[in-house]
Amino acid sequence: MDILYLVHRIPFPPDKGDKIRSFRWLNHLAEKHRIHLVTLYDDPNDLIHLDALSEYCATLRAFRLNPLSAKLRAFFALASKGPLSLPYFFHPEAKKAVSEIFSREPIDLALVYSSSMGQYVESSNHVPRILDMVDVDSAKFASYAELGTGIQSRIYGLEARRLARYEESQVRSMDRIILCTEPEAELLSRRVRDTRSVVAIGNGTVPPRESDIPAERPSSKIVFVGAMDYQPNVDAVVFAAKEIMPRVREKEPEASFVIVGRDPTAEVKKLGTLPGISVTGPVKNINTYLADACLSLVPLRIAQGIQNKVLEAMAWALPVVTNKRIAISLESDDSSILCSAETAEEYAEEVLRLLGDAKLRQSIGKKAREFVIDNFSWEPRLAQLDRLIEEVVGQEKAGQR
Repeated sequence: MDILYLVHRIPFPPDKGDKIRSFRWLNHLAEKHRIHLVTLYDDPNDLIHLDALSEYCATLRAFRLNPLSAKLRAFFALASKGPLSLPYFFHPEAKKAVSEIFSREPIDLALVYSSSMGQYVESSNHVPRILDMVDVDSAKFASYAELGTGIQSRIYGLEARRLARYEESQVRSMDRIILCTEPEAELLSRRVRDTRSVVAIGNGTVPPRESDIPAERPSSKIVFVGAMDYQPNVDAVVFAAKEIMPRVREKEPEASFVIVGRDPTAEVKKLGTLPGISVTGPVKNINTYLADACLSLVPLRIAQGIQNKVLEAMAWALPVVTNKRIAISLESDDSSILCSAETAEEYAEEVLRLLGDAKLRQSIGKKAREFVIDNFSWEPRLAQLDRLIEEVVGQEKAGQR
């Protein structure tokens, strides 16, 4: 089968949330199909990965997305009625490349990763189209608006409303929509009153070997791992450093919070001047920090759905303190594998409870690892993707689409 695969950010190396999922799809599908990949990249350093990426592709076309130009396009789109995200991720040469691939190759399916890339195949209804929306991004922008202030909050609110309308139109135009969790799929299905087109295929993780799990851990080192130029992560670590950790350190002065991740914003870097807070910037091996912590604090207030950072920490047998929505997304409210909170006071209480009880940390970490191994391997998710593709392409061949 020939598959056109459209991705909003280069899916290699698989070292951050969206790239992990998009690369898993690519790696798996390339084993059986010819992949024609059109992708964008915003970092010139990503060019060094093209040779490795080409090994998975029959066609590889990558186009530089200049962040400044993209922001200007989004700004001028304020006067329109459409989402700002679409002009941000639009590249005329990428659009041309898609047309060329359609004219040259016998494409059986278009697989689109991220709602912003749907614009490249809007008129290509001659082939089946599957959109992996991943998250209901309009809900995320609504959260941005709720937490923001002034003109920024108003723009986020505007984008939430516009993007919601666009998401609903994609459900009607695409053959299937994939979301990362059942709650997200249900949210979108309710909005469009369509339970057939929207399906959930979750994320997975690759657990470390049992022998790599440390027998003993520091008693007071808390970690957060994530891309530190991603707004939900920025909001989370600012919330942790300024509102949660002072409450924790008031009773446990030795407690420290390590923020691990590349491209920290100026706001995040400034957190490193606070007592007990350190900011690493990019690191060679994130696993070193997961192995050297006693718990993971993930107080996300914006992001939706299953978080790779949570699964990875759990796979490393770390107890995790996060919000209740993420606990629900894992389809488990079992407090013996995951600790949840909402307010700064609740987060501090959970962290202090874990810091004060090494046996409890060990017990929760062990059960969390077992839960991830049992429920979040990639294989069943990849098999689910295969079945969905077979169903959609089969309907096309049978003339039922």
